[in-house]
Amino acid sequence: MYKLLLIWRYLLTRRIALVSVVSVTLGVATMIVVNAVMLGFSREMENRIHGALSDVTISSRSSLRGFDDVDSRLRDVEKVAGDLIEAMTPTVITPGLMSFDFGGGEVITRQVQIVGVDCATNEKVTAVAQYLQHPENRKRFTFDLHEDGYDVQNPTFGNEGTVRTHLESAGWKKRRADAEYERYRWQEQLRQREMYAKSTKPSSAPPMEDSADEDDDPYAAALANMPEIPVYGDDEAGVDSPLDEPGVDGAEPTVEVVREAADAPSTGPTQLAGTPFDGLEQFETRKDPATTQETGAILGVGLVSGNRRKHLNPQTGKDEIRESLLRIPGEDITLSFLAVGTENSMPSIVYDRFTIVDLYECRMAEYDDSFVFVPIEKLQYLRRMIADDGTRLATQILIKAKPGVKIEEVRDRLRDSEEFPEQLYEIETWKDQQAATLAAVATELSILNVLLFLSIAVAGFGILAIFFMIVVEKTRDIGILKSLGASGSGIMQIYLFYGLTLGAIGSGLGMALGFWFVANIQEVADFLSRIMGHEVFDPTIYMFHQVPAIIEPATVAWIVVGSLSIVVASSVLPALRAARLKPVDALRV
Repeated sequence: MYKLLLIWRYLLTRRIALVSVVSVTLGVATMIVVNAVMLGFSREMENRIHGALSDVTISSRSSLRGFDDVDSRLRDVEKVAGDLIEAMTPTVITPGLMSFDFGGGEVITRQVQIVGVDCATNEKVTAVAQYLQHPENRKRFTFDLHEDGYDVQNPTFGNEGTVRTHLESAGWKKRRADAEYERYRWQEQLRQREMYAKSTKPSSAPPMEDSADEDDDPYAAALANMPEIPVYGDDEAGVDSPLDEPGVDGAEPTVEVVREAADAPSTGPTQLAGTPFDGLEQFETRKDPATTQETGAILGVGLVSGNRRKHLNPQTGKDEIRESLLRIPGEDITLSFLAVGTENSMPSIVYDRFTIVDLYECRMAEYDDSFVFVPIEKLQYLRRMIADDGTRLATQILIKAKPGVKIEEVRDRLRDSEEFPEQLYEIETWKDQQAATLAAVATELSILNVLLFLSIAVAGFGILAIFFMIVVEKTRDIGILKSLGASGSGIMQIYLFYGLTLGAIGSGLGMALGFWFVANIQEVADFLSRIMGHEVFDPTIYMFHQVPAIIEPATVAWIVVGSLSIVVASSVLPALRAARLKPVDALRV
């Protein structure tokens, strides 16, 4: 009983011990907040990565050609690990270039990763659909252009994302408006073309109807001498490029540039030369963009992002990030990429026009700034990945495991099978594919925890010094207690339990303070931003409009236990010294 009374007396009278309590409180609160924010960032990043990737991916080591027969490969996967797999889908991924006109003929080019997907099966394997801007596409993944209704903010992120007001006019109404403007522009050029041709006719020239010979008529000669315009979209396989011409020594060219014919006629870039009116024939012969679309394509939003700026929303009174777009759904782009070579030909560059039908935003720059999704059948056709017997090639097979199944188990079973030798196939989970990124985050969190624990260790040294002072001051009291029959272990327990009490109080207050900070992390971040004059968590950098924070009970438990251990360990040496004091020596002081 006397032990508890002495501990309580020390707590009330030794106010210097409160310094150690404050140190423990701040250390525990800081560790809880940092771990919660880092865990929130990590979980959010993992969810975005996993949303773009499948649980397990089987990739061909021949990345250009891929699997010879993807259907037979799918059957092999079903045979090896069918009891662990919920869904599968083939895909084709290839690097390429995306280009589009902007600003009166200025051509913008982007390096992209072109991904051919099967809408029906892909949405069962990946979460690509939930990151699209049109609500109908989030329900059912298609490559069809919608009339309108594109969200200016993706509700997947709680309507806290970047605002893109350009999407209010996206869709078929944008395409029809552009087609009407294009028709007006070409009609105006037709009128100017006629005026241009007439202006080349000398004033002294005889009237056209009086001309005996067409060759002698300057007006007819002006029209006849205008350069011939290459017209795309007919039944021809393509237009030869100057690179197709043999070299001086008669050798075959090493690069072939062609435009593959699509299932439906489609137009490609026109080679303009000669006069301001070249290309008019192409406009007159291509299909009407007001009523038809090219093959659909879904672009990562970073590929068409323009300027970003902060804008005060008068309705909410908060700043929001507004972003302009260089291209929106309803407009066309051109994709260029390598086609698979055959035994009789080298790989060649092909290109085709596509219509943007939606934008993809998962808030991972690695994907938003590079991915272009197109129908897998179209990409297989353009890349010559359909054999004469109808078998199709693919570069990857994406797999989703059944709920409760460890994806590592699916990976290991496929790796150990004879159907997928490691010389030809690379089998990875989504964690394997992003191992470097995830390891970097884990390492950073570990280093932060070590540094923060050192701050609690500093508090422990303070407790050690304070306890030694108490032992020195209470030497006579210790002698009296021992002379009255108190044992050395009893004296030692007083100081150990005193340290444990200080640690428990500090840890409890630290937990409460840390939980409060996490619950109000956004308000705290806004307050710090106002004090510092700049954004603490800039959404244009981190792609988070709300600071993510997750409290994990296991993490809080080891923080508290670790703090208590440090405090109790700091009390051991003073307690041992007090326990070893002899009553006679202590009373002599």
